[in-house]
Amino acid sequence: MTHVDAMLAQVSDARVLVVDDNPANTMLVRRILERAGLTDVIEVGDPTLVQTMVTDTDPDLILLDLRMPVMDGFEVLEQVRRHAGATYLPVIVVTADDSHESVERALAKGAQDFLRKPYNAPELVLRVRNLLLNRAAYKELRRSRAWLRSRLELFEPDLAQVTAQPDEIARLIRQTIADGSFDIAVQPVVDMRSGAVVGGEALARFPADVLGDTSTWFAAALHVDLVVELELAAVHKALGLVPTRPPETSLAINFSPVTILASPIGAFGNDVRWDRIVLELTEHVPVEDYGTLNRALAPFRDAGAKLAVDDTGAGFASLRHILDLGPDIIKLDIGITRGIDADPSRAAVAEMLVSFASKVGITVIAEGVETEAERRALIEIGSFYGQGYLLGRPEVSTRPEPL
Repeated sequence: MTHVDAMLAQVSDARVLVVDDNPANTMLVRRILERAGLTDVIEVGDPTLVQTMVTDTDPDLILLDLRMPVMDGFEVLEQVRRHAGATYLPVIVVTADDSHESVERALAKGAQDFLRKPYNAPELVLRVRNLLLNRAAYKELRRSRAWLRSRLELFEPDLAQVTAQPDEIARLIRQTIADGSFDIAVQPVVDMRSGAVVGGEALARFPADVLGDTSTWFAAALHVDLVVELELAAVHKALGLVPTRPPETSLAINFSPVTILASPIGAFGNDVRWDRIVLELTEHVPVEDYGTLNRALAPFRDAGAKLAVDDTGAGFASLRHILDLGPDIIKLDIGITRGIDADPSRAAVAEMLVSFASKVGITVIAEGVETEAERRALIEIGSFYGQGYLLGRPEVSTRPEPL
């Protein structure tokens, strides 16, 4: 038998229902799929339970026997299709009945694939893998669309300032990307006890006379579905600054989840010093699938990059966002640090986050530190690193031209 170990490792967290009235068959399929790398395979021996199981467990794939007593596979298919509606829930029909009529009927009722008994393990695993990859792509598309809708709602006030039509917006953005006619400013991250610069955050600065400030540019890019392209242009330009930065300091670069998911590490070249990079993810937008995002982040973190959660204490996600991503750094939102010296509530929230971070080995950076009183209050509760106008304003940084 052909080796099947780890064939499904890429989709290891997918959930599969195996429906067959013969427990020997469901057990065999489960063992084959688990050996290939799946960790969540559910055996269902009673076809009348499938509708409830689909509702309760939200599977990514169903392996369905056709010939079963009480309720056959065709009836189960009808129930699954009604439940799935317009969503994509793949079904592989598995049966010893290889008549053309059965195949056509199963496909007409919504099955995506057909596997005849007896089958070998590699054939089963490969068919499962192909449909699970399709399911993962479908879920990612839904997440990306939800992300874009959320961002558009968030940036509606900025988008209201844009008077250009969508075609003109797209042309301006593409031209700016092609020309590289924007700057990267770097704001220092400082040890507030000593004043030493320990890192910086790269901030894109686009021509204000074209579309407006940076947030307006990204609002416009979201509107014309060019946000990933615009963000990647800023990322590449920021990465080019790393060799010019002081040794032993890091550079934080803003990445949205959708850009991380769309950009494998190899897309950035082989000479990036990821051990000097902090991937800074915003907390304003919810992450629906942490498993997928963590898998996309893994190559960057394996290469030495640190992960920071931006705007902690604001937006949709809170402790769950931090727990599921396991970041190296959390950045206290300006809404918490602003006036923290005079507001016991803000101080209590910050102290709670600092205490939690200390216990799990996460570094805290306070954003928006603008007064000496804020700096002292933050140090007092154990938040030692910060950025803000008190500590240093963003300055445009350029990469030296080669000699």
